Amino acid sequence: MNINIFQWRYSLFLILTTSLWLATSNAQADNLTVTCTAGMNTTAGSTGIVNLGTITPSNANNASIPVTLNYSCTNIGDTAGYVSVCLAVDGGDSAPGTLYPRYMKNAGSNSNPLAFTMTLPDNSIWGSRTYSTQPKEYNSGSLPISASSTITGNVSVTISLISGSNNTSATAGTYSNNFGNGNHTSLTYKSGPNNNAADCSNGKQGSFRFPFTVQATVIPSCEITATSDINLGSHSAGTTSIAGNNPNAIGVKCTNGAPYNIGLAPSNGDVNGTGGMSGTNGNPDKVSYQLLSSTGLNGKKWGNTATSTSVGNGVTGTGTGAVQTQPVYVTVPNVDFKPDNYSDRVTIKANY
Repeated sequence: MNINIFQWRYSLFLILTTSLWLATSNAQADNLTVTCTAGMNTTAGSTGIVNLGTITPSNANNASIPVTLNYSCTNIGDTAGYVSVCLAVDGGDSAPGTLYPRYMKNAGSNSNPLAFTMTLPDNSIWGSRTYSTQPKEYNSGSLPISASSTITGNVSVTISLISGSNNTSATAGTYSNNFGNGNHTSLTYKSGPNNNAADCSNGKQGSFRFPFTVQATVIPSCEITATSDINLGSHSAGTTSIAGNNPNAIGVKCTNGAPYNIGLAPSNGDVNGTGGMSGTNGNPDKVSYQLLSSTGLNGKKWGNTATSTSVGNGVTGTGTGAVQTQPVYVTVPNVDFKPDNYSDRVTIKANY
C-alpha cells in the first residue's frame, strides 16, 4: 500500500516538470533581438579616417571627398521584424557645438583652421537631433530583418572645404578634427515587429559610438596665377637707354608662411636675364634687353639662378595664401635696328 502511493506522487511530479518546459519554449519562439554598429569610411564597428589629402592655395576652397558611412544590424533572435538606424554627429573636438562650418585645426600652431562641411545625399548638412532645425541626423528608415540574420547598409557623405572661409590662410601642417574623443557621434537603433514600431527617431538617442577622424595636410606650394606683358612702346632708330616696367607683370599665390624664390629666363636661356627680342618675317636682327627686379637703368639684374633654398639673382617672397603681384623692369641699350615689331617670351619659375 505504501509503495503505490509513492509511485503516484512520482508520476505527478514528472507531469508538472514537462508542462513548465513546454511553456518556456513557447516564450523563446517570439524573440526579436537586434544590435547595430556603424563605421565612417570603414567597416561597421571600426574606427574610421577620412583624409582630404594635400591642400594648397589652389584647392583650399574646394577640396572634396565622398566617403561611405556603413552600418550593420544583426538579429540574434528567431523572429523576423524591422529595424531602423539613426546616425548623428556634432562639431567634433574642435568645436562640438558648431556644425557649420566645422573646423580642422593644426595642433602644432595657432594657424587659421580649415573650415569644412559634411553633407548627406540630399545636400543637407549632417548633424544631430539635438538641433531643432537643420543640421539633422541620418535616418535609414524602417528596414526588414529576418530571424538569425545580419543586414548591412550605407549612406554617402560628402566632406568638403568651404569657399570664402579663409582656408587659404592656413599654414603648412597637418590639420584634423577628431570625432572619436568623447560623445561626438551617436548611433541609435530601434527594432520592432512592424514598420511603425521600428522608428529610431522616436527612441532615446543612443550612447553607441562610431569614432572617426577628418584630416588634411597643408603643404608649401606656389602657383603663377597671372602674367601680363611689358610694352616698351615705339621708338625711333638710334634711341638709347630705354626703360619700361609692368607693376603687375606676375601674380603668384603661395601657401601662407611658405618662402619662395622667383627666377626669370629669356627664351635664349641666359641665367642672368639678358635676352634678345626677335622681329617678324625672318628678320635676323635681335634687340637686346635686360630683365631687372628694381627700377632704373642700373637696377638689379633678374635672372634664373634662384632655387628653393637660395634666391640667387631672383626675387624672394613669403606666401600669404592670397595673390601677390611682382613688378618686372626692363632696359634696352639701344634700338638701332631694322624697323619691326620685336618681342620675346620670358619663362617664370617659382621655387619653394
